[in-house]
Amino acid sequence: MQQIDSNQEKPEYNDFQIDSLKTYLREVTVVSVVDKVDGELIEIAQILHGFVELDETQRFSHDDVVISSPVEISSNHNTQFITKSGSYYVSCDKVKHATLNGLEWLKMRQTLMNPKDILILKYLS
Repeated sequence: MQQIDSNQEKPEYNDFQIDSLKTYLREVTVVSVVDKVDGELIEIAQILHGFVELDETQRFSHDDVVISSPVEISSNHNTQFITKSGSYYVSCDKVKHATLNGLEWLKMRQTLMNPKDILILKYLS
C-alpha cells in the first residue's frame, strides 16, 4: 500500500479518477494479511475492516460490516483509502492496525468477526 500526502502529487495516479461517492466507516482496522514464504513473513495485502456510518454509494446500510478489497492508496494521514476495486472509504475515527495470516483472514471474511476478536481467539487456543 502506498501512502500519499494530501499535498503530494504522484504522476502515476494522474489518470486515476476518484469517484466522489464515499463510504464512511467507524472502528476501522487496517489488516495486514501476511503469509510465510521460504520461512519469511511477507505481506500479501492490506484490507479494511469497519462498520458503515454513512454510505453515499448506497451499497451498504448503516452498521453493515465492510471487509474491503486490497487497499491501493491511503492518504490524509491514513484516514482515506482507495481499494483495488475502486471503492473510496473514509475513516470517521482513529484507524487501528492488525496483522492476520491467510487462514485468520479467511475466518474473518467467513464469519464477519472483527480482527481483534480473531486475534483473541488465536491466543486463547
